[in-house]
Amino acid sequence: MAAKTPVSLTLYDRDDEPVKELKRSTIPWGILKKSVRLSENIDMDALTEDDIDNIAGLVIEIFGEDRVTVAELDDYADVGDMMSVVMSIINRATGLLPNSKAPQT
Repeated sequence: MAAKTPVSLTLYDRDDEPVKELKRSTIPWGILKKSVRLSENIDMDALTEDDIDNIAGLVIEIFGEDRVTVAELDDYADVGDMMSVVMSIINRATGLLPNSKAPQT
């Protein structure tokens, strides 16, 4: 079996210098379910404060409360990187599914 690419998140200081690197190679099934649910319920063109809090909560759950806090995400996480974490989980699961064939007409 090929090595899994870890899901990762880098936290940066105010000078855009990396201050912390978080990685997770295994993704629990429950995290996948929450990621899919979250991605289906978020309108990327109209993010709400609740959406942002839910993304932060999911990221904390992925990496662990003992490794990252809401305050650290608020101060040091890049917006694009936060969304990439959620999409990386979904993409990993999608990559494990057999290719579906287009219906015959």
